[in-house]
Amino acid sequence: MSGADFSLLGAGKLLKQLSDIATAPARASRTACMKGAMVIEGDAKRRCPVDTGFLRNSIQSAPEGLSGAQVGPHAEYAAYVEYGTVNMTAQPYMRPALEAKRAEVQRVVRDVLRNEMRKR
Repeated sequence: MSGADFSLLGAGKLLKQLSDIATAPARASRTACMKGAMVIEGDAKRRCPVDTGFLRNSIQSAPEGLSGAQVGPHAEYAAYVEYGTVNMTAQPYMRPALEAKRAEVQRVVRDVLRNEMRKR
């Protein structure tokens, strides 16, 4: 019995397409979550009290895991401004932004996911 050598034309392209199909839901979810986080980020920056601008500029969005996003400030004193202290009145900006934009974020995430899935 003799062996036969053969090659599958287009195998590389097929493997790439299969890989794209397999990773599409995670990519779509990540994109949707980041776009939703950007909505909250923008509103939080608008609401944030400004002295030097450091706190406002520290508010950023970042992907978290395969299908999530995180948005918040990185300034060390951010919680003191948000929640206040015994000597300082609270000046909330993150929680009001989340509450005000909740419906918009849900709409943005839904629309992005719908559009991404239609591409397939």
